[in-house]
Amino acid sequence: MDVDIATVAILGNTGGALVGLAIAIVAARNRDVPGARQYGWLALAGSCWCAVSIWRLVVTGPAAAETAYLLERFATVQVIGLWVVFALAYTGRRSWLRPSRLVPLFFVVNADALLLLTKQIHGLVEVTALPVTQTGTTLFVIMRGPAYAVFLAVNYWLLLVGYALLVEFLFRSRNVYRRQTAAIVIGTGLPILVAVLYDAGYTPHPAIDFTPVAFSLNAILVGWVLFRDESLSVTALSGDTLVDNLPDPVVAVGADCTVIDYNAAAATALDHPDPSGEHLDDLVSGLSDHIERGEVFSFGDSLTYYNPQTTSLTDQFGTERGRLVVLRDVTGQQRRQDRLEALQAATQQFIEAETAEAVAEMAVEFATAVLDQNAAGVFLEDDNVLEPTVISDSIQKHVEEELLYGSPTDDPESNLWRTYETGEIQNVSLDQDGLDPLDNALMLPLGDYGVMAIASHDTTFATEDRRYAAILAQTTQVALDQVERERELRQSRGSVKRRREQIEFFNGVLRHSLHNAMVVIRGRAEHIRDDVPPSKQRHLDSISDWCGKLTDMSETIRDINNTVTASETERLDAIDLNATIRRSIQALRVEYDSVSVDCELGGDYCVQANELLEEVLLSILRNAIDHNSADTPQVTVSVQQASDWLQVRIADDGPGMSDELKTTVFERGLSPDQTAGGFGLYFVSVMMDLYGGTLWFEDNHPTGTVAILEFQRVPGAEGPDYESHRDSDDGTATEAQAKSHNH
Repeated sequence: MDVDIATVAILGNTGGALVGLAIAIVAARNRDVPGARQYGWLALAGSCWCAVSIWRLVVTGPAAAETAYLLERFATVQVIGLWVVFALAYTGRRSWLRPSRLVPLFFVVNADALLLLTKQIHGLVEVTALPVTQTGTTLFVIMRGPAYAVFLAVNYWLLLVGYALLVEFLFRSRNVYRRQTAAIVIGTGLPILVAVLYDAGYTPHPAIDFTPVAFSLNAILVGWVLFRDESLSVTALSGDTLVDNLPDPVVAVGADCTVIDYNAAAATALDHPDPSGEHLDDLVSGLSDHIERGEVFSFGDSLTYYNPQTTSLTDQFGTERGRLVVLRDVTGQQRRQDRLEALQAATQQFIEAETAEAVAEMAVEFATAVLDQNAAGVFLEDDNVLEPTVISDSIQKHVEEELLYGSPTDDPESNLWRTYETGEIQNVSLDQDGLDPLDNALMLPLGDYGVMAIASHDTTFATEDRRYAAILAQTTQVALDQVERERELRQSRGSVKRRREQIEFFNGVLRHSLHNAMVVIRGRAEHIRDDVPPSKQRHLDSISDWCGKLTDMSETIRDINNTVTASETERLDAIDLNATIRRSIQALRVEYDSVSVDCELGGDYCVQANELLEEVLLSILRNAIDHNSADTPQVTVSVQQASDWLQVRIADDGPGMSDELKTTVFERGLSPDQTAGGFGLYFVSVMMDLYGGTLWFEDNHPTGTVAILEFQRVPGAEGPDYESHRDSDDGTATEAQAKSHNH
């Protein structure tokens, strides 16, 4: 969707105006912050700059554009002057904030605006508003004379003065707001960069300046670090007291990795009463390498993990003399990460388990090894009784057997059965359950499958341990669901296989018996042919014809059965669509004496189907003829390509089909007189579903119905050249005419 660049600029300036006003209000409420009052005025000027910029973008005449530019220029130079004032106030140069110095400053920054205001008197500056169309947008561009370059240079010089004051303050040795200053220096670079790009001509339209918007974005950052982010505002505190009371080990080391200073936590962690003067590797083997790599590590027999963070210690000349090393205790984070990684790695094993016993065994092993619990057990329901499927050895040794079962009959108030029945996690005491030395147990429901119990020597479970135990229980329940589904699927597959074998057997017997019966009937009819008068022999011909039809139908039923029971790869093949359509039309001609068929086949295509496709098409063609009361029914067959699909459209000129019948004609329950002879449209819908295609009916104009069969095209597989297979008696289309219509 195309976006109008002027609209974007207007929306940006609107947001900038609101942001600047909000920052000004916040600054007025936080006057005790260094530079807050000056920055409030700066933000307010930026808000006015954005507001005037909106006006300049929407004016429709050159005079109004020049007036808007004058106001915009006035707001711009105020921002430049207030930027210098803010830099002086923030960096502590308050002696410069005297009227005797501020008046000349603002006189210089407002010189251009004053000359613009009085240009009619002296003519020293030029301002011309010209409409310019670019990127489909027409706006008024202000053209300035050569004198504007001087004012532009003065503006940038003042911007750089304020920027230089902040950079100098950033590196000042006694700057206790260093991080805050760095954030301000980095943020103010954005509007300066955008202004340079605009003045250099890099803008989507010469009349659109995004510098006010960039200034507003910078105002958000600076306002945040000034008034909201306490982590960037440092109060001068006693460094020795702060470091000594830190819970994390802190050591100061020289260039040779010897300890210069340390706090109490470092002495405890290093297990040395006074590590001063000791080399780090003498205190802990490989400690200097761990610190150099900056990776999480642990040492000794402790399970405590440390994440080293280093800061250079420099002298007054900036030369590094050592490093301050803080060993952050990240044991909790590392344990959480290890548990999550272990649970993630074990999830696939859970899902791949083939039995409920295997799932229970993995759950108990995970609870004791990874969750660091003392014992665990999984109790699965069987015939309304919770039985111990897998339990830890400590539970096996210290618990009487009857306590390991839960039943609503024997002990409905047992903790196991209450957890299973309510489906709620319970934290129970084991003092009275004979589970000494285990003191506490967390019982977690496993849905309809049972309960998991995790026991510990501790009197309570930590919140984190409860959370991971709940995740383990959910994973175990999912794995048990998978085992149950696989079991049901195996049973279903076995049942389907047996039913298919039975159907194939009875179908085979039926087809064999039917075939033999047709042979006998046809043979007997031929046997008595000589004894039947010529006027009656048409009945024998009908008997022979129906014997042939029933024999062919039994073979077709065999093919249908094979198609339905086969897999997708077995049932589908690349079938020449045009050749199949021609064979279906030829069979229709033989079957009906009076019918006109126009065949429009433009290309040679193959579709995903099988040998029953001819019977599918013939069923649709029969349906079009049988429901047409005209003396010579008209049918048109055409093929259209739709991306990777091919649509076979069979249109007739019959009475048409009601909307209700269009949606119900494929249902199995329709009577034969609604779907014509043969297998009917239910057969067609079944086959199209097996082919992965679709079938529907539409109205034909002026009368009749269009049956649309959509097949998946086989890419790169094309049938024989259609031109070489066209019927010799056809002109531009295949057409068959006969005398009468045999229904």
